[in-house]
Amino acid sequence: VAASVEGVEKVTAIEANPELIPLIRETHKLNNATNVDLRNGVVSSAAGKDMEFFIRADFWASSMEGESRPYIRKESLPNFDISELVAEVNPTVIVCDIEGAELGLFDGVDLSGVRNIILETHPKIYGDEGVAEIFKVLEKHGLFLVPVKKPSTVRTFERKLEEKTAETVPQSLMPERKYRPWNDVDPAVLVVTCMKDEGPFILEWIAWHKSIGITDFIVFTNDCSDGTDLILNRLEDMGIVRHLPNPAIASGSTHFQPCALNYLHYMREFAETDFVISMDVDEFINIKPGNGQLSDLLKTAGPFDVLSMFELNHGSNRKISFEEGLVTELFPLHQSERPGKWKARRGVKSIVRLSDKILGIRNHRPDTTPDARWLDGSGNVDTSFIEDPTQNGGDCRGKYDLVTLDHFPLRSLESYLAKMFRGDVVVKDKMVSHRYWRSRNRNEVASSTFERQQEGFRRELDALFADAELARLHKLAQERHAATIARIVDLPLFVERREWIMKECW
Repeated sequence: VAASVEGVEKVTAIEANPELIPLIRETHKLNNATNVDLRNGVVSSAAGKDMEFFIRADFWASSMEGESRPYIRKESLPNFDISELVAEVNPTVIVCDIEGAELGLFDGVDLSGVRNIILETHPKIYGDEGVAEIFKVLEKHGLFLVPVKKPSTVRTFERKLEEKTAETVPQSLMPERKYRPWNDVDPAVLVVTCMKDEGPFILEWIAWHKSIGITDFIVFTNDCSDGTDLILNRLEDMGIVRHLPNPAIASGSTHFQPCALNYLHYMREFAETDFVISMDVDEFINIKPGNGQLSDLLKTAGPFDVLSMFELNHGSNRKISFEEGLVTELFPLHQSERPGKWKARRGVKSIVRLSDKILGIRNHRPDTTPDARWLDGSGNVDTSFIEDPTQNGGDCRGKYDLVTLDHFPLRSLESYLAKMFRGDVVVKDKMVSHRYWRSRNRNEVASSTFERQQEGFRRELDALFADAELARLHKLAQERHAATIARIVDLPLFVERREWIMKECW
């Protein structure tokens, strides 16, 4: 139900009872709940990898407590530390019914980003004193009990309005600088991204964005094994990109993308540009006005502080094997630009004009002052991102008139499995989920094309391949990508994922 509410970007659900997982997955599938990250395990405040869970005949009576009544068997389940889970998921709402384990759960957790907790208390387990202790702890976190007319063990806690208002106006991360006037003629436009093992796909992405008017690229990398770092080093030698090791490595952090974007604020390229775009190597800005140039988009939209481009996911196009070639040609089919209400929620990436109204760059959208002028992909004012600073996407209907963000997150099935093997580029040791494929494998129409910009794109691409060393490194990356696929294709985890895809959502 929560996943179907308009505006809810993602739900992370933790279920302990392994017998319920298939039923839950089927329920989500039947209701098209594609934005749920379901995990089997228990949540606790204790450190350690595994916890005991006792299965009882009545599923609702199963719990982590094995003393009070008979049980059928016990399971050893993964333990999700509550502090680490909240830091990873960054929830705005927590719903919690864990049969008494809520006592002491939130004591040492950073709940500053949470605006509501819906909690079932269990006074039969820990008494009224335990209930009072839970209320006291949540009040220290700034979450206060919402009064009810009838007594209930299910209670709602809400952050006070004045604290919410303070959250919506974060402190600026921007160092002091002088800002340039609006420039839609020859703007300096900086793209920043994080990469890991994207070697076969880099040159097409660079050539495309150079051809539409991107002037500068900053790329942060970590733990590359396919020659991505070598390609970027060569591009830096040629004066095309700035390649840096991700600063998270030096600090010992595993949050690669947030660390890189925080570091970006202090770089020379950032201080000397007009516009900044944080985006990924599988995303292509596709501009519709004029000749498809950024200057055409800026002139058509008019002055703004932020313009958010809505993603358009291209599916696998039923391609199983990795092929040499351009992703923009190999995968033309994508999801509809005119979806129904229940499929209209999509992510964004944003073109940010640097001014005193921008407080910090984030991956999907910046932090801004309340008076920033924020447009959508059709050039219309969109205040939803200012009203909710946690918003990273929204209803895409009617928001593709000026620009689309053509997204190629899957490519072929084999390249998707290699992406699984690589892990997430944002957070270390995070693997893409089943939901990632199901929600993005859309092969419905081919209305978004790359034809109008082909002349400039081909010119930029030919110039890159004219460099013998760059061409050699590109070929090496293709070979290493293919070798990775060959190495993992028969491993049980990837066999299971491939079979699930072919059966459930090919």
